[in-house]
Amino acid sequence: MIRNFIVCVLFVIITSTSSVAGAESVERQVETITLEPELLALLQAEMREITIGVQKIPVAIAQGDWETLSQTSESIRSSYIMAKSLTKEQKQALKSNLPARFKQLDSAFHNRAGELAHAAEARNFELASYHYSRLIESCAQCHSLYAREKFPGFGPVEEQGHQH
Repeated sequence: MIRNFIVCVLFVIITSTSSVAGAESVERQVETITLEPELLALLQAEMREITIGVQKIPVAIAQGDWETLSQTSESIRSSYIMAKSLTKEQKQALKSNLPARFKQLDSAFHNRAGELAHAAEARNFELASYHYSRLIESCAQCHSLYAREKFPGFGPVEEQGHQH
């Protein structure tokens, strides 16, 4: 479960659009996550790996490359770096410093990657496409709440004059 927390943190730190009402409600819910530099560096490395994997997925789906899709999805589900690199103390720091909503989003993200791996094993492109879209949706949800500095497109819609 801690592994799941970590990957979502990574997505938030390294790596999507809402209506005005949605942006306003998201703005009220934004929380700041503060991590030690060493832990932050591990999370950023994890996010880079996830980004690479997430970019492989639509091509694998379109080409029916079930092996790549399955392996990539399973790697995302189980984390790339974090599960292997965290000390016991770092795991505890993540567990105690991450907000409950973040942990929920992270868990859902990893579960969705697992579902995507299952769809690949079944060679079901429609189900794989569905789970991929939901995977990306979970990225966007997390980024809109925890990484708006990195992804300013999730910030409030600014008033602009009438334009044609």
